Amino acid sequence: MSKKRRPFRYRFTFFQRQFLSHLIISLLILVPLFFGFTYFMKQYIYKLETDELVSVSKAVTRTLVKEEEEHAAALQSFRNLLVERKITFILLDKSGQLVFRDPRMPSAMRSKAFLDSLKLKMFGAKENESFIIQRNTEDPLVVIFKPIRTKGARGDFYLFVISPLKGIQTAVQTLNKALVYMAIFIFLLAVVVSLFVSRSLSRSISSLRQTTRQIAAGDYAARSPVKRSDELGDLASDFNSMAHQLEITSSKLQQFEMRRSHFIMDMTHELRTPLTSIRGIIEGLKNGLVNASEERHKYYGIIEKETFRLIRLINELLDVEKIEGGMITLHKQRTPLGELFEIVSEALEVLVLEKKLRIQIECAPELLVYGDYDRLMQIFINLVKNSIQFTEYGTICLTGRETEQSTIIEIADTGRGMSKEELRLIWERFYKADPSRTKASSETGLGLSIVKQLVEAHGGTIVAESTPGIGSTFTITLPRAELGAPADGPIALGPGT
Repeated sequence: MSKKRRPFRYRFTFFQRQFLSHLIISLLILVPLFFGFTYFMKQYIYKLETDELVSVSKAVTRTLVKEEEEHAAALQSFRNLLVERKITFILLDKSGQLVFRDPRMPSAMRSKAFLDSLKLKMFGAKENESFIIQRNTEDPLVVIFKPIRTKGARGDFYLFVISPLKGIQTAVQTLNKALVYMAIFIFLLAVVVSLFVSRSLSRSISSLRQTTRQIAAGDYAARSPVKRSDELGDLASDFNSMAHQLEITSSKLQQFEMRRSHFIMDMTHELRTPLTSIRGIIEGLKNGLVNASEERHKYYGIIEKETFRLIRLINELLDVEKIEGGMITLHKQRTPLGELFEIVSEALEVLVLEKKLRIQIECAPELLVYGDYDRLMQIFINLVKNSIQFTEYGTICLTGRETEQSTIIEIADTGRGMSKEELRLIWERFYKADPSRTKASSETGLGLSIVKQLVEAHGGTIVAESTPGIGSTFTITLPRAELGAPADGPIALGPGT
């Protein structure tokens, strides 16, 4: 069976929809406006004409009242004044008989049929009522009816003031012609403006679509060139802001992926080296290749050292996961800061002596720091080891002081220092300021990242300042005590803390 083909449907573009909508709106405005204006102008001209005829009827009435005995002569003289205005009138008596009629009146108005039509209107019309007669006339006529009451009787005469509508129709036709030209001009102007506006909007949207496609293809540096002061301009600005954030995020992801790759390779090497060494020594001991007790003691020491190395690597990885997963519980208590500095100095004395450095402690004996003892030790040891690693000669100074609300700890060295770019990256995971030292010092690039997260877990901050060739200073600010919390006791950290 053949497949049914879908009916073809024309797909309007945004430009076409916008352009057509503008034209339809223009027509919906122009057409009612044209007919409405024509209608009201026609009514206005007709009202002016009827007002004029009413004034003429009043003048004729006054003439008849004043010249009651010889009204024919008076009416004829008054008629002569209205010739130029193409206005005439007919006077009937109470019985409907013709009293006065202009002899120069067109033949159609002198016919019996015309008089009969006036007589029919006479009995049903109200005073000063206007009506149009088209029967048996070349042109429509506008007629004003007015009964005239003279002395002695009511309704002695019935006056019909007549004016042709030809002048009114000519004026209306002239007006309509002018309106048609004006409507055509306005419509063409609307077409031009609509074309310009629609094309401008369409180009802006096309530009946004093109930028969207570039970003979808992975070009996060693409930006929309749309510069407008309306909502579309705001959309383009927000879109560019989004693209900027995507570019930053993509750059961070690339850097993170690169460091992760380096970290995996370094970690693989770090794990393989001690494991290979331990395996070789165990095989030698197992096969009896090492017999002397001194050699056995030496190799047991190597196994112990490599085992500690593996434990340290694994512990750093576990620390990162615990901190990020909110699985660390801080047992905060007040501890003498000078005591912590002394313990750190003793723990790292071997490394300090190897490089012929000196650790200087400047801290009042009564100064207390509020935090988890083990985690504070981990923070200080990581920072001091970092200073030892990058300092070839000089002093590492551990300083402690306090303010009304905070305890401030500074660890300064006279090492090689860091550039602004390195300062910006040192807190990120897997970053190593000196990759050439990785294998020699077994660095993983996690130490400073762990330090920063632990300091923030204590509710504090850490800032690094450095000058290349002069040294670096790490400043930790910890709260003296947490508001609303007991002085000592465990504090559990939730995810995201």
